[in-house]
Order: sequence, then C-alpha cells, then structure tokens
Amino acid sequence: MRIKAFNDFEPFNKLRKEMGTDELGSFELFDPQRQITYSERELLELGTFGIESNRLKILKDKTIAFKNTRLWLTWPSHEEFHLAACEQVQKRRHLKSSFIAGLNQPADNRVCIECLLLLKYDGLDARRSRRLDLAETIQKEFKLIEFQKEYPFYPLV
Repeated sequence: MRIKAFNDFEPFNKLRKEMGTDELGSFELFDPQRQITYSERELLELGTFGIESNRLKILKDKTIAFKNTRLWLTWPSHEEFHLAACEQVQKRRHLKSSFIAGLNQPADNRVCIECLLLLKYDGLDARRSRRLDLAETIQKEFKLIEFQKEYPFYPLV
C-alpha cells in the first residue's frame, strides 16, 4: 500500500497558511534541556540528586527550580532543607557550591525557617513577626505536601 504525501494537498496547505506558518514544521514533545528526564526525576524523588548551583533557577516567587520543577535543597552534614533563595542558599550559590536536591519531604531534616519567612508561608513575616515560637511551631508541623498545594513542584506553569 502506498500512502499519499500530503505536502501538496491544497486544503492542508491553505489551513497551514491560515495558521500563520510559512513552511512545514515539526515539534518536540519532550525537550530534555527544559524538562526533567526520567532518571533525574527518580533521583529527585529519592532526594539524592546532586546539582551544581549554576543549574538552578530562582523563580519570581523566590522558590528554587531546576528545569520545569520546583525542588528543595540541602548539602552534606546540613540539618535543614531549603525551599527558597534564603541567605544560606544564596551564599552557597555565590561560592558555586553543589547541592543535594529532592521532591519529597526528607525524613532527617527540618525545613529552614528563613525560607518560610522569605516566602511568608502560612502568614509568617520576618518584619512583623517577632514571635520565634510561632515560626518554630510552623517549622515543627511543616508538611511538604501542604506546601506543594501553594507552590506546586511539577510541572511549573
């Protein structure tokens, strides 16, 4: 069976011109330069993805992203995980340090209070709130799954 080439099929060419294209084209459904790959996603889900600081993006809302995904950051022998470009993260980025990144809440680390204050998460505000006990309570009760309702990790839109 021979399939007819539609390059010269006038109704399609007319439609293509109405759409504003000058020539035939193609599109890439997946772009590994802009979207996380399967292997990157696996490592992120395990919380073991090693990433250099120059590959990270700081979004307008001050959260941290890699390609099309928000994530948390930490580093070896550090007891907190970071969700925003707080002072500690900015210092490490300036030094071009590497990070460990992930998507799911790490079991052994607590969330950085500075990050929560920077994001004004759950009503926290560094200027107005002098109550450290409120911030510590929010830190203790922090659930990443709740945070992701306000700041979805994947995909970034």
